[in-house]
Amino acid sequence: MKYISFIFILSISLGQWTTFQLDELSNSSKKSKIIFRTAGFAATHNFPVAITEKNRIAIGLSTLKGISANGFLPMINGKINVSWNLSLRGRMVAYSAEEGTIQAYGWGLSLNPSKDKEISKWIINLDSGKLNSNDALIVSSIQASATRQFNLNMFPVYVGFGLNILNANPKSLLDKKYQGKKEIQTNFINVGTKISIYGLSVIPQLSVGSQYSMVSVNIVNTF
Repeated sequence: MKYISFIFILSISLGQWTTFQLDELSNSSKKSKIIFRTAGFAATHNFPVAITEKNRIAIGLSTLKGISANGFLPMINGKINVSWNLSLRGRMVAYSAEEGTIQAYGWGLSLNPSKDKEISKWIINLDSGKLNSNDALIVSSIQASATRQFNLNMFPVYVGFGLNILNANPKSLLDKKYQGKKEIQTNFINVGTKISIYGLSVIPQLSVGSQYSMVSVNIVNTF
């Protein structure tokens, strides 16, 4: 429980939670698209944890921050290995912001494309998720990515690339006429590392895409 308390206290001390506020924005404004992308990336967020036979379950807490967006976003993540090269993931967000309640949930899978239990350095990820901001903004997102591990001295380095596709349903924009759902596609690259502290894995990550970027800090326990 100490690491959960630590990351929440750190996040609150640095800034507010993400609000996804759209009341003063238009459907075509740059800021509204940033908010859509923040929701889409958050709903499909994942972090690299090695698949092993000994550690079949992982529980983590994440703090996400869109570099061009307001506030931080907290998330609880879980992962379970169902075979030597396949794992299933789930994620959940629920908190109150200025305009109401923000809720998000998602699921996904990670596949290690290896044969005969020879662990590959590559991991293939497929994720899907949904974020609801007080019924004013509903975003559904799917994401496909591939990540490769490199070893740099004592630290692993994870480098990958992927594609995020989201459908945003904004209901509280400034436009007088509601324009329906908006689809946005973002290609991105991802880099991160893992540091072991007192048996926990601290995993900072940076995802950079066209007109958008997000950082996250993940604290994970495996057992």
